[in-house]
Amino acid sequence: MQKLKQMLQQKWIYSVGGILGGILFFAGTVHGTPTDRAEEYQVAYAEVSTCLNIREGAGMEYDVIAQLPKNGYCEVKKEQGEWCYIASENIEGYVYKGYLEVGMNQEEYLRRTGREKPIYAYELGTRQTEEAEALAPVRTGGKGQEIAEFALQFVGNPYVWGGTSLTNGADCSGFVQSVYKNFGIALPRVAAAQAEVGTKVSLEQLETGDLVFYADGGSIYHVVLYIGNGQVVHASSAATGIKISQVNWRNAVWGVRLI
Repeated sequence: MQKLKQMLQQKWIYSVGGILGGILFFAGTVHGTPTDRAEEYQVAYAEVSTCLNIREGAGMEYDVIAQLPKNGYCEVKKEQGEWCYIASENIEGYVYKGYLEVGMNQEEYLRRTGREKPIYAYELGTRQTEEAEALAPVRTGGKGQEIAEFALQFVGNPYVWGGTSLTNGADCSGFVQSVYKNFGIALPRVAAAQAEVGTKVSLEQLETGDLVFYADGGSIYHVVLYIGNGQVVHASSAATGIKISQVNWRNAVWGVRLI
């Protein structure tokens, strides 16, 4: 009888031990150790003509915090509707996924873009070097370039509210109206009306010669002429006259193409 009890006890111990061992093995298989494997993200690049805006949140209402140049390298960490949360070197934020070419490794990225090494996103106002400027393609021929070069000759001339003279003074809408008039293109007199003509383009698709409109609270208040490399020429104010500036990405809402 004693011997039978010992045999039953041994069988019970072995059974419980087997069950516990199976549970531990299963738990280890399912959960693993998160630090054992680095998380892998999809490699992507910006398929745009100039640059892709990186925003604080997933929507056009969020501020632009940085930009990813054409063919700029990034990793897609997650998707949120029509937006992707990306990382490009030390910059992270949201971009519109329609302008991303996704699904490759770094080797494939270099092959597709024809680059020797990746190019990364940059914070607003930091793209000043010759190398960085060379990364922003500019349409160097065609009517858009002609229009930009024509407009640039009036830099330094005065700003006059209500004016349309390229030499004696113009306001922002009068300036672009007179520039385009020289090329046989008639524009409305005020910026809000100019924003409704031509072909509307996103800020990521701007080309030299396009108009860019600034808005506050949904109302258009300023128009500028895009000259490439993130720069514009415009009749700015009575204090500064007609000048070259960086695009005010915070207030820019869309572009208009007239050619």
